[in-house]
Amino acid sequence: MAADGADAYFGLAAACCRFPGGAARDDAVADAARAVTGWPRALRLIRRHRIEALSHAALTAAAIDMPAEFAATLRRRAQDIARDNLAAAAEGARLQKLLDAAGFRSLHLKGMALAQLAYGSVALKFSQDIDLLVAPQDAAAAIRALEGDGYRLMRPAPRLDARQLRLVLRYGREVALRHRASGRQVELRWQAVRSPSLLRGVDANSVSRDVCVSDGAQLRTLNDNDLFAYLCVHGAGHGWSRLQWLADLNAWLATQDEAALRSCCRHAEAIGAGACAAVALLLCRRLFDAAMPADIAQAAEANPAARWAAALVLRDMTRDDKTDDARRFGSTRIVMLQLLLGTGLRHYTGFARELAFGLDDMLAVPLPRPLHLVYPLARLPLWLWRKMAPAPKRSA
Repeated sequence: MAADGADAYFGLAAACCRFPGGAARDDAVADAARAVTGWPRALRLIRRHRIEALSHAALTAAAIDMPAEFAATLRRRAQDIARDNLAAAAEGARLQKLLDAAGFRSLHLKGMALAQLAYGSVALKFSQDIDLLVAPQDAAAAIRALEGDGYRLMRPAPRLDARQLRLVLRYGREVALRHRASGRQVELRWQAVRSPSLLRGVDANSVSRDVCVSDGAQLRTLNDNDLFAYLCVHGAGHGWSRLQWLADLNAWLATQDEAALRSCCRHAEAIGAGACAAVALLLCRRLFDAAMPADIAQAAEANPAARWAAALVLRDMTRDDKTDDARRFGSTRIVMLQLLLGTGLRHYTGFARELAFGLDDMLAVPLPRPLHLVYPLARLPLWLWRKMAPAPKRSA
């Protein structure tokens, strides 16, 4: 245990993420709770990892004696998540129909489809936005369709002229939009993950399945093999910096039998996600004591890159209450992690292209296309300037 007791608080958070519930989880939660002395600190960590609803369910089931204020805050947050998720499920189904009617096939990534598959309910999984994947050739028209429905661009910029939009579609992989009335956020993607070589062949036209969520709403999402690979690559793409992503994967894995898990692992290896899957499995075993066939666990342990990456992730998870994107050079560590977990010329050249052509630089300093080769020359000094600049102060 760390000298400052950080491991005790993280241990409680991890115990609350075990799924399904039962005596084993109750015992793990009770053991971890005995080491917690500062419940406000525990709440901060739970919020950081976005596991309020899971923690409320686990602590309540284990009959933990919690301070009244802590218990009330966690209960209110769990109720808010459940209520918001019902609205998100309905909005996701509506947007799917909207894009279908416009002729654009879309898939839901994570979100309420995953919540239903993993937990059998939309009430437990935190979801910040609706992730939709469309084909690259449909992205511009899909953006216009969402804007016509009341959504407005947030990222990479609040407004994009025709030239900037072409740059985003060429060098980017997603945009974020927010509905002007409801505040609902959507991430519209035309590339599922940062490096397509880690998820070869997975796109909006992949074989899919329909998931029935609240009130009969149907959400179209990836099939089991692609979903497993995507969740592993997505988590690695964020350095697994939040327990929520790993908890969702672990809960979904608990619904799979041995034959299905073997199929998922073989498929992940075949499409370039093998090392990412090995890291995810190692983390699920070490944090949640996840059950899996011995040969699969041994194969993950035998992967040196996966072992190193898992150790790095665990260190960063427990180090403090900041996520990687809030730490100086945090995104750099994530890039290095993904470089480690991929193989092949396509993987490394893809990363080199992304590092050389920074979309923020291209939007801020417009150059005609024949001069785009100037961007890689300016990339390093601009990157160093941004990294070394003082972090902006956050309002209270």
